[in-house]
Amino acid sequence: MKAVRALYWLMLSWSCCAAADELVLYTEHFPPFSYEHDGVITGTNTEIVRRLCERVTISCRFELYPWRRAFEHALANPQAGLYSTSRSKERDAMFQWVGPLAYTTPYLYRLKSRGDIQLQQVEDAKGYMIAVARGDVFEEYFLEKGFRYGQHLLDFESKSAATPLFLQGRVDLMVSSELVMPVWLADYHQTMEVVEATIALDGIAGNFLALNPDVPVELVEQLQAQLELMRQSGEFEAIVQSFQVK
Repeated sequence: MKAVRALYWLMLSWSCCAAADELVLYTEHFPPFSYEHDGVITGTNTEIVRRLCERVTISCRFELYPWRRAFEHALANPQAGLYSTSRSKERDAMFQWVGPLAYTTPYLYRLKSRGDIQLQQVEDAKGYMIAVARGDVFEEYFLEKGFRYGQHLLDFESKSAATPLFLQGRVDLMVSSELVMPVWLADYHQTMEVVEATIALDGIAGNFLALNPDVPVELVEQLQAQLELMRQSGEFEAIVQSFQVK
């Protein structure tokens, strides 16, 4: 039985890689999940996806763009993918999905010094200015709930770009999480002591590797299977911990 299973995976690996010699994997500046350091694209989910590519023996090329452009490239290129991508109702049919990758629950954060900001529900945030990235799932999230640019929302090129304005009190709220916010703050020599999570933003399904519909299904299935093996072996969690602020 073990020999048959091994033969199955060998044939699956050959067939999927013959159909897709290389994957181009797009991402955005989204530390700690993906960012450029010394000319190399790295980060928690970059490393997880890189290991997946190695495990299924396929060449993967990583490219970093502003989110909206990365999203468009992944849809246009039949041998492409996009990470770390939140899976929403609007996006579900656009891609094939592998994941979830590393993520934690998103919250709206305020400065601890801003005691004037009190939120019990998302609607309460309409009294403040919230930073969102152009084309991001949270832009969709807030627009669907009646938030408007100029009145409630300020747009930025990346999720973390508003951090200095947030620390200066010129942006009231930022979307982040317990994995992500410490990294953004560390870039400005600050810690989680200066911020406070207010309300959780429900209905957003994690971070995924979103693959173009033309990527072979066999390859998608193999990537998902290898991701589960990485979780079981502890390799996944070791990667997550290696990118945390100490």
